[in-house]
Amino acid sequence: MINEKKDLHLCVVMSDSYFPIYQKIFNKTLPREFDSVNILHVRDCDSVPGAVGEENFKIINYKKLQFIAKQLIAHEGDNLLVLDLDVVCFKNFKDEINLLLRGSDMVFQHNQHYENMPYCVATWALQCSRKNINFFDREILPRSKALLLTKDFWDDIVRTKTHVPSKWLHHLNGKQQYLDGDACVVNAAILESDSGKKLNISLLSGAYAQGDGTLPDNPEECILYQAASTGTGASAKATALINVYEHIKGKQQ
Repeated sequence: MINEKKDLHLCVVMSDSYFPIYQKIFNKTLPREFDSVNILHVRDCDSVPGAVGEENFKIINYKKLQFIAKQLIAHEGDNLLVLDLDVVCFKNFKDEINLLLRGSDMVFQHNQHYENMPYCVATWALQCSRKNINFFDREILPRSKALLLTKDFWDDIVRTKTHVPSKWLHHLNGKQQYLDGDACVVNAAILESDSGKKLNISLLSGAYAQGDGTLPDNPEECILYQAASTGTGASAKATALINVYEHIKGKQQ
């Protein structure tokens, strides 16, 4: 039924380096409106915040996608929101996310930094539906296995021209490349598969902002801010988040 009220469950993944950001920033601004908060704290490997493409970063990305797949099954019939930890929140938004998911299988923050990868997985809402569960099983999880392969492995593949499964590669930038992060995996699965093209995908409004530490265009309307491209290291990421939070909060008062 279209008027059925659904629970919205939050899903987050972190390694040790992200824990202080979760504890001191993310959790303090997070609305208390979610029906559950499900956390995967990866302890067997770590990655510096912002070190996109580094091998441990990709392993954590792999574990993140596996965790999301399990959350979809655990909360089947409800909705799921996936957030990265480099996020600060300003308003409640559960009802808006649930409303958007009435007509969409998935809803993403718009990735403004990469034109050919429009779907930002840092803020990503999904119906916990059989359609999405099957999509993960058939398209996302097979691609995610490529994240476990090292740079040396890929260099050897290129050198020897060894055949690899087609789902380990993507053409998002107009040429064949190997998958090097969760954003690549998800965008390739949606844009390069037949079942991905059948998904109903929506983008969040600019109120769900993303930036490099600068203020969004309309800070007084900002619901959520995700800090991208702020340099590497927990200190740089935390400083950017705190500065932006204080600036936007000041504009909203």
